[in-house]
Amino acid sequence: MSNPTAVSRVRERIVRKNFDPTATTDQIIVDQSAQRVEPHDSTHPDAASDNATEPVNKVPSPGRLVVFALQHLLVMYASTVTVPVVVSAALDLSRADLVYLVTADLLLCGFGTLLQSLGIWKVGVKLPMVIGASYTGIAPMLIIGQGEGLQTMYGSVLVVGLATIAIAPLVSKLMRFFPPVVIGTTILLIGIQLIPAGGKMIVGSDPDDPGFASPAKIGLAAATALAIVLCYCLLPRALRPISVLIGMIVGVVVAALTGMFDGSGIGEGAAFSFPDLLHFGVPRFDLLAICSLALIQIVLIVELAGQVNAVGEVVGQKVSRDRLAAAVRADGVVTALGGGVFQSFMYVTFAQNVGILTITRMFSRYVTALTGAMLMCLAFFPVVGEVVAAIPRPVLGAAAVVMFGTIAVVGIRILGRVDYSQNSNVIITAAAIGVALLPITINGFYSQFPTAAKQVLSSGAAVGIFVAIALNLLFTMRRHDGAEKVNSDDVA
Repeated sequence: MSNPTAVSRVRERIVRKNFDPTATTDQIIVDQSAQRVEPHDSTHPDAASDNATEPVNKVPSPGRLVVFALQHLLVMYASTVTVPVVVSAALDLSRADLVYLVTADLLLCGFGTLLQSLGIWKVGVKLPMVIGASYTGIAPMLIIGQGEGLQTMYGSVLVVGLATIAIAPLVSKLMRFFPPVVIGTTILLIGIQLIPAGGKMIVGSDPDDPGFASPAKIGLAAATALAIVLCYCLLPRALRPISVLIGMIVGVVVAALTGMFDGSGIGEGAAFSFPDLLHFGVPRFDLLAICSLALIQIVLIVELAGQVNAVGEVVGQKVSRDRLAAAVRADGVVTALGGGVFQSFMYVTFAQNVGILTITRMFSRYVTALTGAMLMCLAFFPVVGEVVAAIPRPVLGAAAVVMFGTIAVVGIRILGRVDYSQNSNVIITAAAIGVALLPITINGFYSQFPTAAKQVLSSGAAVGIFVAIALNLLFTMRRHDGAEKVNSDDVA
């Protein structure tokens, strides 16, 4: 199933260092037909990351170490704090719960980044990579949280994380079942399903509220979005990765000038605290809920494989099957902690830092390790969460809509590389999008179905992903059977 043209295209893009420095979490997805996972060879100089002379393993001077680590932190910070706000708003959680989610998220992002950068035993790829809460996991988590409760939601996250650890050695063999037509359709559907969550943060979720969709809220969101776009267009290339963060700051300033910012809650909590264990209670388990998250986790694993190979190419290291498995385990460990200990979100290794690597040429994994340590330190200061909680929802909603829209565009980009002269690819894309959009565009489409069925079918993205995977397997089996029949006829 190898595609030489796709391979050369990906390698050419990597060699020329044309990565988009503003890439978001789900943005760098290497075409699966172009991915190459090298067999493990302990004698090969690139098979392990123990050579101290390689750029990845060099420790910069203290000053450079801090500066570059801070740069990685700023690039991922906007994405890191947006996920807690989106989930908190959709589940109608209290301000205290939001503060907790922010601090727990920072703690796990930092811990996961340390794992991927430094590696512990067989966990972590030992490359300059960062881990963050996944946008992709938001929609199915919300479906479960709203329908079955937070404890069931976190029980599902826990099980999916543990399952990810268990299947890590098999990941390289499973990649062939997820060609670009499946991954592109999946990413597009996830972006489409998430955009309304950002929109509700802007206008509110209760149409009967007098302030619902007020011109002031929409105007503040528009100002924030405009600031993000202008930053991306006007800032030097090295600063574009923080366009979303700068746009949010501009939005907060506009809110303060127009009387829409309330910072009275900042500093009211403890100066220093440790995030609660099992903040939302002991996890509960539901098979259907677990299955719906498992579909999303498959996408995250495929995404991770593409990102690890992309970073490996950038820094000049081949990624063996063993190292890919180690990267998958790290994501699984952090996701399991996010469900069963510090209850927060599903986690995936981010793509944001790939653009920073290509711009700065600073490949040391100790830089991202320090970024992880910084994130963990921030988690112990509740005021960080209090500041995020004080940011007006229209500001965060505008940033979320921009980032969720970007996810949809990533899916479109991947689908642009699909050969639609093959009818099978047309049918896979059309069927998956059609089935997925029904519950997204028609409220209550499955309202007359049994509760268990509604829980699964209400997540349009999850259903669309299942349809895409199932149809791809069906067409693959048909092609395989056809090829065997041709071969037998030739022999005869």
